[in-house]
Amino acid sequence: MELLAGGSILFTILMVCGSLLCTGVIVAASIGIPIYFMRNNQKRAQELVEKGTQGEATILSLQDTGMRINDNPRVTLVLEIRMPYGAPYQLTKIMTVPIIRLSQVQVGAVVPVMVDMSDPTNPDKVGLLLK
Repeated sequence: MELLAGGSILFTILMVCGSLLCTGVIVAASIGIPIYFMRNNQKRAQELVEKGTQGEATILSLQDTGMRINDNPRVTLVLEIRMPYGAPYQLTKIMTVPIIRLSQVQVGAVVPVMVDMSDPTNPDKVGLLLK
């Protein structure tokens, strides 16, 4: 009977330690993953500012995706992009627009953009310069 009681205590200790370890991993991932994506987005924006070429875009279409990030709407934009050289082209970009900047992002509005000319048709390499 003594051996059985000792095994139960050991099993309980192992279960508690395992639960704490799993909880620690989940907490670390839930904090670390958003920070990673936030820093990655900041890095991409900084690279676009450094390497990009400025142009302008006319907003042809604006559609709400129904998603909100920190109460800011996520929208789908169809843009006609005009660069200093080359023919205008259309691009669809999904982005989160700060609610305070939403008035600048309306159909027919002309907004300045930065475009990484290494891949100008990639929506991730096009950024709107909202004031």
